[in-house]
Amino acid sequence: MTKSESVTVAQARRITLAAQGFADPALGTVPGVRHARRVIRRLGQFQIDSVNVLARAHYLPLYSRLGPYPTELLTTVSTGRRRDLFEYWGHEAALIDVRLQPHLRWRMAGAADTAWGSLRRLAKEQPELVAWVLEEVGDKGPLTARAIQLDLPRGKTNWGWNWSIAKQALECLFWAGEVTASCRNSQFERVYDL
Repeated sequence: MTKSESVTVAQARRITLAAQGFADPALGTVPGVRHARRVIRRLGQFQIDSVNVLARAHYLPLYSRLGPYPTELLTTVSTGRRRDLFEYWGHEAALIDVRLQPHLRWRMAGAADTAWGSLRRLAKEQPELVAWVLEEVGDKGPLTARAIQLDLPRGKTNWGWNWSIAKQALECLFWAGEVTASCRNSQFERVYDL
């Protein structure tokens, strides 16, 4: 018979916080790419949120583990030449460790069955539109939905959080992994690319 060990609630809390990187010693230097990569590998993803009370959500995991850091560091590891993060649907919209991308291909491949209802309907009912949007991104390079929808008729419901037909087509392609997010612009719009 094996002896079971137990931990106190306080010990369990400390173990959990340490596993998330909160017990690491202070750096004593300005954090750089190497430090950011260590956090990325430990956490796997940072949730993206457009709500900006203190700072956008994806900037906080690095801050809480590294201390004050130049915010362009996150831009470097997520949009630079050697990307460590890519944007996709994790728990929610997230910057995800690129090493995890192969593990999400099954989800991308199943987009026709698992994407949100409106995206599945669009792909099924208007495949020529989705193909045209993909071609536009390929021909014109990194584009926002707003840049593409200028070429399409605009419905009366396309305002606020209601997605235009171009945005729905792009999100359908994004879910399927056929386009990616190259970055977010200053209005926090996703910029799509191949």
